[in-house]
Amino acid sequence: MSSKNTVVPLGTRQEAQLRLKQGPLRKEMRAREPVRPTTGRVVGFYPSTKNNRLIAWESQLEQKACGLFEFSPDVVRYREQPISVYFECDGQMRRYTPDFELQFQDGRSIYLEVKPLAKLQNADLKRRFQQVARFWELNGRQFGVITDVELYHPTLHLNLKLLRAHQRVQVSDQVRQRAVHWIATTGSATFEQLAELLNSTTQVYALIVQRVLHVDLFSPFSPTTTLHLPEGLGHESCLFSYRTAPDFE
Repeated sequence: MSSKNTVVPLGTRQEAQLRLKQGPLRKEMRAREPVRPTTGRVVGFYPSTKNNRLIAWESQLEQKACGLFEFSPDVVRYREQPISVYFECDGQMRRYTPDFELQFQDGRSIYLEVKPLAKLQNADLKRRFQQVARFWELNGRQFGVITDVELYHPTLHLNLKLLRAHQRVQVSDQVRQRAVHWIATTGSATFEQLAELLNSTTQVYALIVQRVLHVDLFSPFSPTTTLHLPEGLGHESCLFSYRTAPDFE
């Protein structure tokens, strides 16, 4: 069942009453249903292995964000349209539903909005986000905005699209141990060398997806791509960044 709470933040009426419609991450249900496809608007579903279900997205930017959430090791799970917040602004009650909620390995969670940077320059929208961020700050939660600037990584997205096709490929313990032992002995290997050893490019991609092997996801995949074991490399566990209040810059 959903939970309802009333919280009055400190300050003026600009930071007045906010009401939660639905508690975070309690059930895999949305605070509102995504809009249907309309002329000029692209919507769809992202097949998430991490969440074991389809994640609805309402823009191509949200679709790209899903790919980053899916392959960021630091993200345990994520969901769309997770909660609705009602707050008073200019004498009226306004409703806001963030695009995503993410839960991280360390127990943190954050609400994220995905917006083109051009829209974030709107003073009214920025003030609205500042009020929502203030509410979550008072309640020990985080709020951020991801724009097209943070999402513009063409090579990364091409690599993730390729890896996504190998998410459900099974790798036996014998193959995994053989690959790890060989790279541990040599220090590193190229994609081509390991594919020849295992007699399978599919298995190499699957080992990358399962984070048995580490590669630079921001560089194009090629036969000469270098593979490492992940231990001790300090490689990225989060593939995205986001903007926070008060300026979202």
